[in-house]
Amino acid sequence: MSQLPLPMAWSRRGGQELLIHGANAAAIAFLRDRLSWPSHCTVLVGPPKSGRTLIGEHFAAEAGATIVDDADRADEERLFHLWNEVRDSAGVLLLIATEPPPVWRIALPDLRTRLATAHVARINPPDEAIAAALIAHGLELAGSAFAPDVPEYLARRTPRCYEDIDAVVTRLNTLSLASGGKLSIASARQALCNKDDLDEAQGH
Repeated sequence: MSQLPLPMAWSRRGGQELLIHGANAAAIAFLRDRLSWPSHCTVLVGPPKSGRTLIGEHFAAEAGATIVDDADRADEERLFHLWNEVRDSAGVLLLIATEPPPVWRIALPDLRTRLATAHVARINPPDEAIAAALIAHGLELAGSAFAPDVPEYLARRTPRCYEDIDAVVTRLNTLSLASGGKLSIASARQALCNKDDLDEAQGH
């Protein structure tokens, strides 16, 4: 899977750490198309380690938006007043969470009513090709040299979960730093087999 191009404004702000791919491209495109928003607020929903916070930060810098990360755990009264303040000032509000508002168990009726008008932009789970691209991207960012077949080998053996992919990348980068050599299929296999040893080396 080839990386989709970063928005030029995001790239100028050092957005190279963000990989745009098939699971997040639609959400990013919607965020950047402000005219398509049904209200001043959108909720960006995605699994942990999916890059949702980083996407929110780039969007906030580009659009001058107010963002609330982990909005599902925010104080309801404060979130209610923030919603009104941003609306009254013709601003843009981006809420970031793991699940959409109907799952939040909101006790404040007025807040629940307002959130019902917000569009939900979703970061979807990764498929195998996206997992391989994320693994390669994470190794490249850390400066870890690796054989071309390592990302696909790992992607086939890693659950389709951003947290698991992130953990694999962290373990491989630790192994690369310790060995000082190029990561191969053998070293990737070692990382998968010696997970507990690598986690201990990372202080987990």
